Amino acid sequence: MTAAAERETLRALFAALADRRRAATLVDGPALLPVARRHRLTPLLSMECRGALPPAFDAACRQDHVRTVARNLALALVADEAVAALSAAGVEAALLKGVAYDRTLYATAGARPTSDIDLLVRERDRRRAFAVLDGLGFEPKAAAPGFDDADYHEVAWRRHGVEIDLHMALAPYARCAIDYDAIWSAMRPLPMGAARAFVMAPEHAAVFHALHMAIDHFDVPALYLIDLARLLPTSTAVASVREIAWRWRCGRPLETSVVLAAAFQPDWDGGLQRRADARVPARIAARFGGVARLPRAEQLLRKLLHFDTLGDALRYTRVQTVRNLRERVRRHRPARERLGL
Repeated sequence: MTAAAERETLRALFAALADRRRAATLVDGPALLPVARRHRLTPLLSMECRGALPPAFDAACRQDHVRTVARNLALALVADEAVAALSAAGVEAALLKGVAYDRTLYATAGARPTSDIDLLVRERDRRRAFAVLDGLGFEPKAAAPGFDDADYHEVAWRRHGVEIDLHMALAPYARCAIDYDAIWSAMRPLPMGAARAFVMAPEHAAVFHALHMAIDHFDVPALYLIDLARLLPTSTAVASVREIAWRWRCGRPLETSVVLAAAFQPDWDGGLQRRADARVPARIAARFGGVARLPRAEQLLRKLLHFDTLGDALRYTRVQTVRNLRERVRRHRPARERLGL
């Protein structure tokens, strides 16, 4: 199974999602299910193309959808519990990415799989939020060098196999210049039972989504491309977000994300205006869609190419180098101790 064959299979899956009549033309070969699962498309395919897919593939997609419904429900219950406890402690929390998208971007439960819970709290509430999750029985993880630094942007917590990524910021502070006052002032309420939760405005969620794709070197599930198109359904919305992204020094991640999403969704062009400097996004789009992970050298190259300024790249590299050096000294200490719990 070649990478080129996998990419063509992914394009065929996108075509089926755009027009269920194309689902009947899918060839149930060795690439179909691995590609669909790698790119987290099987639950959505089950909902959009049920009964039109090749029989064995249709059954696998249905099974994945049932599992996703169950998993998302379990995550939602934990998210409700955590948000309610944070709210009781005076900490406002916003749902990010998967759990938020399942409730806001997709009409059918379980269409959008996710593996964990991402919450955003204000930087000033860092210590109180730590205490709340600790009180709920979550254990912090030493997930990255410097996770215990006072200015680190997120800390992972785990309980009984469920992980909460608690964000104080959407990305490392040294990487860009996100306006968090603007983000919090534009938050939208999200009903969650007794809990008082929020989600970001779509334009802010789209900037974060693109930045997250860049941080993961654009080696992401193709479902992320569908997420972006749903966050930004019109060319006007894309133009508005572009202005925000460049102002927050997240412009290059957004440009590549839009090109990549448009490459697999011809009916959504993202309001693209062909740019002379679009070679990097085009190169990434041309190589997207396989099952194998990117080589480390390609990951580093993509990371360096998606800072908006040389100063951002140098500052981020300096901060991360210091954190990696400190980690050699601190790593023997338990995560709880390192966070002062």
